[in-house]
This record gives sequence, C-alpha cells and structure tokens, in this order.
Amino acid sequence: MAGILVQTVIVNYNSGDWLLRAVSSALECIPGPVTVVDNASSDSSIALLRKSITDSRLNVIQNTENIGFAAANNQVLTNLDTEFVVLMNPDCELGPTVWPLISDAMLSDATIGLAGGRILNIDGSDQKTSKRDFPTLLQALFRLIGLEKLFNSDFDRGKESARRELNDSSIEFVDAISGAFMVARSSSIEGVGLLDEGYFMHCEDLDWCKRFWLSGYKVAWIGAARLVHEKGVSSQTRPVRVLWYLHRGMDRFFGKFEGRKYNFLVRGLIRSGIYLLFIPRALWAIVKKVS
Repeated sequence: MAGILVQTVIVNYNSGDWLLRAVSSALECIPGPVTVVDNASSDSSIALLRKSITDSRLNVIQNTENIGFAAANNQVLTNLDTEFVVLMNPDCELGPTVWPLISDAMLSDATIGLAGGRILNIDGSDQKTSKRDFPTLLQALFRLIGLEKLFNSDFDRGKESARRELNDSSIEFVDAISGAFMVARSSSIEGVGLLDEGYFMHCEDLDWCKRFWLSGYKVAWIGAARLVHEKGVSSQTRPVRVLWYLHRGMDRFFGKFEGRKYNFLVRGLIRSGIYLLFIPRALWAIVKKVS
C-alpha cells in the first residue's frame, strides 16, 4: 500500500442497499482502498456488497458482535499507512468534488488535522450539523427537549449549531464537523489519539473534534464539497437504544470536557437531567414505532 494517499473506512450495521451505494461512491470518488467494518449485521448488506463489487480495493472485516462505531473504526485506525483516512457512514453518497476539494485544502495547510464537507439530505436541503459549535450545557439540554427555538435570544446569536448559516466559502474553521463524513490526517491521529471507545455511538465525533483542537490542529469545513447523507438508516429499527447511546454519549462528553467547571452537586444534577430526559423521549420513540 506504499504511496497511497488515502484510504476510506465505512462501519456498517444493517444498512441494506445503502452500503452498496456508499462503497460504490467511495471507490468512484476517492483514490485508494475502502475497508468496510461490519458490526455483525443480520441483513443482506454484506452479501449484496460482495456480490456486486469485485474491485480489489475493497476489503471487508466482519465482526462477530456489534462493538460500536468508535471501536470498529479504530480497528483500521490503529494500522494506518496512508497520509489521510476518510471515515464515512454507510448511508452517505459522495459527490465528485468532495475528495479533490478537501484533499487540496488539507495538503495546502498542514495545521488542518480534520475536515468535512457540506452534508445534504436526500431532498437537497442542508444538514446543519455538518458544521457546528461545541454545545454548552444549556444548549444541549434545551435541544434534547425540543425547546431551543423558544430560547433563541438566550443563545449567542449566529453561533448556535442548529442555526448556523451554511455557505460555500472555500475553507471555514469550525468547532466540529459531522461524524457522518470526516477526513483525518493520519500523522495528527498519533498525537490526538484514536476515537474514544467509551462512546458506543453518538458524540464520539464531537469528542474527536475537541481533542484535535486541544492538540493544536484545526478542524475545517469546505462548503463546496457536497455529499448526501440519509440519516438513521442503521438505527431506525432500534430508536430507543440509539436514544440511550445519545444520552450516554452526552453525559460522557460533558463529563470529560465540562465537568471541572461545576462542583459535585451541580455535576450530579446535570447527569440526572440528561438521563431523566431519556425517559420521555424513549417513550415517544416507542409510540411512534408501534403507531
């Protein structure tokens, strides 16, 4: 693999025919090998992939259990021998300009350790979490209970992640990008560290972005680099479990990076609030699933 600039990693779990679409677009748009790490899928996604793609650049690792998003990516990140690595969700489809634009930006600025592009929904609308600020505790709690729109004046105007304007500026340095598609400089990972396997899914991308900044690297967003993301393909059959991982991830993120700002009583109240919010959201998810 000597001389190869980039490799792509896609973690799969029951992604159906979207996995084939994701891998096909990665092989077409990004030079270099593609490794699919399958977390013990029970659907036909891997069988369809093997049947449909014979490209020698494709490698499949099949785990016997679902070890989570971070741990599955780390199986490949521990043995990198390319200059860059792309982490891509199995429900993404790349546009032809994504890799040229992002690689040009990263090759021209060695301080960029992590980069992403403009992520679109299937209907062409923006997924505004493709670039975001690190959430404050208040913002996160209001967002969880769906009240952030009622408290717009209380937030820093123009900075709250769900309302950030998306544009096609060439390079913008942001707090965080979406874990649905991230390009990392391999040499920077040596200092930043691997993805935190304490997150099963959700918030590990925020954690990684935070650690890149803390390690002296920039996180960049390239608005003209466009890709499509069909959110929730792997998680739609298990909404309660996904919500649990989201709340647990939020607890871990704030514990790691915000906890020292508060005394033990406030920290206890914060943690209780995060998990108490899980209950009504889980009940609502169950109602929607059975209705």
